Amino acid sequence: MAQIVWSCIRLGHHPELCKIAKGRVIPKPGKSDYSKVRAYRMVSLLDVISKLVECTAAHLVADHLERRKGRTLHEGQYGCRKRRSCIDAVAVLMNRTQQAWVGEKVAGAVFMDVKSAFNNVSKAHLGRRMEALELELDLVWWTQSFMTGQACLRRRGRTGKSGGHGNPAGLTSGTDSIHQYLSGIFDEVEHAVPGVKGLPFADDIAWWAEGGGLAEAAEVAIGWARQWYCVRPGKDGSRTI
Repeated sequence: MAQIVWSCIRLGHHPELCKIAKGRVIPKPGKSDYSKVRAYRMVSLLDVISKLVECTAAHLVADHLERRKGRTLHEGQYGCRKRRSCIDAVAVLMNRTQQAWVGEKVAGAVFMDVKSAFNNVSKAHLGRRMEALELELDLVWWTQSFMTGQACLRRRGRTGKSGGHGNPAGLTSGTDSIHQYLSGIFDEVEHAVPGVKGLPFADDIAWWAEGGGLAEAAEVAIGWARQWYCVRPGKDGSRTI
């Protein structure tokens, strides 16, 4: 079994039979209208051998990113990393805010969620990010193979295939891929908007800033949005960035 797993990774190939999952639809709790597709979640059940190969590859990628100095993940990225849990991310945010208060400053933050982040991972862009992070080529090739031709077996034997996008959140490698996929944006924003610090947890991101007053802190915190994104108002009064 170990030879099969290592051969898949070293050859940069994920077997076609391991890409076929059994799909089950589960309703999300607390939704007001279950006639809408977004009120349900698809769960993909994979064979054990597929999960073994995936877990091994995810461990190798995570180990490389944690041990390597220089080109690696952004220092503020949390989630699915050793000693970087959700509690740690909240503690960092609270500590920064308390330090700002000690200096008689006001802290401000903009919280955002990358919409459908896992479903919209581009295979081509992820490959370029992995190469930029200097991951071994066999891991890059395996990831490309893993994301190509994934299929979900639904009722009555019908099979739906994915294209060159998407990395389901439930997969072991899903969050690792999101970390790599988004890692380049945080340094770019912090460089473009001085005073802003990114604090992401997978696809949930906090942009933190401090200032001499509430208006100044808020201005710095949303400064990156004006330069990098457009803001669309939602029907419920929310804002999509």
